[in-house]
Amino acid sequence: MKRALNSYFDKIEPVLLVLGFSFLAVYAYQVLAQPAGTAYDALSIIQALIYAFFVLDLILRLIGAGKDLLTLAGFMRFVKRNWLAIAAAILPAFRAFRVFGVLLVIRGFAPFFRTRASKVGLVVAVSLPLTLFTAAVAALEAERGVAGSNINTFGDAIWWSIASVTTVGYGDKFPITPDGRFIASLLMVVGIALFSALTALMAAWVMGERRLELERERQNNE
Repeated sequence: MKRALNSYFDKIEPVLLVLGFSFLAVYAYQVLAQPAGTAYDALSIIQALIYAFFVLDLILRLIGAGKDLLTLAGFMRFVKRNWLAIAAAILPAFRAFRVFGVLLVIRGFAPFFRTRASKVGLVVAVSLPLTLFTAAVAALEAERGVAGSNINTFGDAIWWSIASVTTVGYGDKFPITPDGRFIASLLMVVGIALFSALTALMAAWVMGERRLELERERQNNE
């Protein structure tokens, strides 16, 4: 049993990545294209099946952990090692948390986040554009058609998303519904943190290039 589970864990990551993108694509298509009737129901079933696979993946990881979960230390190790899988398997189930569908994609990239050297750069490069896009889609779903709303197209939503993350905050687009404001709160916390990390990475790269240039000048002068 344990050997079969280890084989599964070794091979499943690319599948999870494809399924994560598929989940996000189906969700975005539902919101942007607004299919009706049978088409909408079929897409909802596909979305539910993809999500169920992530839940099954978490269940298998719980089974693989075995008796380690019976101790507090073992349970905490499991949570620390699999927190992304746990979040991806729980949060997107709630309508207000559909913005967390982005976690299903990030979950698929998890193997690439394991080395310290690449972790921060990859997290930012993958998470920031996905967060901007998913927040825009979720905000549009919450705001479109509501009386007094000023976010009624995807253009409005992505403009609001970018303005919020970059802290520009023009104020011309803003959510008015409870779900929309909840999404905005998440974007403020997560998106701004990611954008700040991107700024820090760019600054570190510039400083690194400058240090290399000074080092070359010093060597040439010796």
